[in-house]
Amino acid sequence: ALHRAGARLAGTDPETLARRARHVAGRLAPAGAPSRHGIAALGARLAADGLAADAMVQALGVAGAAMAAATGLVPRTNQYHGAVLLLGQRLAELDTGEGKSVMVALAAAVAALAGAPVHVLTANPYLAARDAAAFAPFYAMLGLRAASVAETDDDAARRAAWAADVAYAAARTLGFDELRDGLAAARGDAAEPLLRGLCVAIVDEADSILLDEARMPLVIAEARADAPGRARAWQALDLARRLVPGADFEPGAATVRITRRGERRLEAMVCDEGSGAGWLNARHRVELVGQALAALHLLRRDVDYLVSGEEIVLIDAGTGRPSPMRQLARQLHALVAIKEGVTPPPSTDVRASVTYPRLLARYHHLCGTSGTLCESAAELRRDYGLAALRVARHRRSRLRSGPMRLFADRAAQFDAAVTRAAVLARAGRPVLVGTDSVADSRLLAEVFAARGLPVAVLDARHDDDEAALVARAGEAGRITVTTQMAGRGTDIRLSPEAVAAGGLHVLNLQHNRSPRIDRQLSGRAARQADPGSAEHWIRLDAAPVADACGAGPPAALARLAARCRRALAVPARPDVRVALRERLAAWLLWRACQAWWRLEDGSTRGEALAHDRRWSRRLHFATVPIVKKPD
Repeated sequence: ALHRAGARLAGTDPETLARRARHVAGRLAPAGAPSRHGIAALGARLAADGLAADAMVQALGVAGAAMAAATGLVPRTNQYHGAVLLLGQRLAELDTGEGKSVMVALAAAVAALAGAPVHVLTANPYLAARDAAAFAPFYAMLGLRAASVAETDDDAARRAAWAADVAYAAARTLGFDELRDGLAAARGDAAEPLLRGLCVAIVDEADSILLDEARMPLVIAEARADAPGRARAWQALDLARRLVPGADFEPGAATVRITRRGERRLEAMVCDEGSGAGWLNARHRVELVGQALAALHLLRRDVDYLVSGEEIVLIDAGTGRPSPMRQLARQLHALVAIKEGVTPPPSTDVRASVTYPRLLARYHHLCGTSGTLCESAAELRRDYGLAALRVARHRRSRLRSGPMRLFADRAAQFDAAVTRAAVLARAGRPVLVGTDSVADSRLLAEVFAARGLPVAVLDARHDDDEAALVARAGEAGRITVTTQMAGRGTDIRLSPEAVAAGGLHVLNLQHNRSPRIDRQLSGRAARQADPGSAEHWIRLDAAPVADACGAGPPAALARLAARCRRALAVPARPDVRVALRERLAAWLLWRACQAWWRLEDGSTRGEALAHDRRWSRRLHFATVPIVKKPD
């Protein structure tokens, strides 16, 4: 019945259904909690009729009344509208601060009342635990059980959580548990699987999971002894340190290319030093030294990874959070560990892997939501067959956007940011300053400290204090420096004094490849009809901008960057034309960079998804048993 929901709703206006559902909820609200008999009758109707329009409207109305009675949150028409789209197997874009969590809970409750196991997949475990706890009374009022699946739980606790009517979990938690079930089935284990099937998935922050993380497979590996491999990693790093940049190798944005001169030098070094038979194969030699060069020159401490005791902890590029369960592929993780002087992890053999596109395609009913979908609507329809529709705000946004500014280097940008934040904080406004990395957050905090301004830092080093830091970020006059951790799903509550002073101000110093991520950070301000403002400042020496200007369309971005430098070289004076020229240069350069990145990333994601699907089909047909026809 859920699988046919999209077809059944195709000829019905979702906004009309949303208004009808709100009307039903309004009639039921005075009676308080719905009766058990009424819920049982509703479940029987959904089981018989599926998500036909009338049954779905009645179910959403009952769920809305229960939401108001259990949590005090009265769903709005646009939240019912979004829930209708989710139940129709679509993607719903609803602006940040408009209550996507309530919309998801309404849709999940209706699907669960129809008898389907529902998985609400979030971008990180923090959001899963938060929402499961917040809406547990609502689900309980409908006779449903909600639970969150934590990565640190044992098998029994995970199995019990996945058995709930509505299970909240980070997408990667689902992926690893599905892989574990597959490995257990292949071994013939008698233990009960962790999951009870893939029926309904509601993907929160859908663009992050469906696009940003689509290329990164989830991998379960098994440790093995490999002393020769460890020795080769040490040798590769030693050889890589002796190569000359520009002559022997050319570092790029994502890879390092060893030149012909570098290949000849490597061959001479391994032959002269008698490095062993493992270095005689030219292809293997160049590949391993290329990984060593990437560890030395591309992967940066406190940007791409942290050093935590005797361990290398990767930083998730999409969320800014630490990912202790992840490792870099092949020998790269060991090479980074050796570079930082910590004990390398043991070598591993891959036992099972899956990508998000292949995993989510197994669900009977897939839908999702985010505040930033429409920029990628065409790609989502092409790759997943999901239509992305925008849901209107319930009230006009009070967000005020300041002009974009351009700076020559980090010192100038940080100095101006501290001055700007100090002025706003003295006026009683909370300030959220977004940076690119843990390293930038630390440096900016030091600049604030040198000016005598106390700040709170929210990044991968302080993820254990995330809830407390976010809870205080809306206090009047408080300055919070953050990476992307304060982006998706973060709800900063403002104090009355902060609202009276003008609300939260977001100062975005990040250089994100997608406008979607810029919108996520700006969306921390002016939530739920509060006042707020946002500015975006960029700089020419930032690594993403420099790489784009060097790798973009022939000379176009480089010429534009050169003009920007000349504009910034003009001595500062109270001339309106100079300010306008700077703002125009910043806007043109940034939009050109993001347009280039969008084409590049979309093409890469499309190729990776096509490759994944081709191999998935090959592996499927390779494992189908051949049944001989009887003579």
